[in-house]
Amino acid sequence: MPQYQIMSCLKCRGLMTAERRYTLDSCRLYIRCLNCGFCLDLADLLRFFHQVLEAGLKDIKTGETILS
Repeated sequence: MPQYQIMSCLKCRGLMTAERRYTLDSCRLYIRCLNCGFCLDLADLLRFFHQVLEAGLKDIKTGETILS
């Protein structure tokens, strides 16, 4: 049986829950803290990490390793 890790809030360490918000043109996925109301858009978070990884790939030269 798989074990699931509970998401904790970045501000107050409270319990986070995922929710969908529908508009006329899109459906967004957010996580929101049940304690303090802190809300985070998961699409924006994924875009940020994609940009970080892309910037890291541009800096890597062919034949170069992490240790060199």
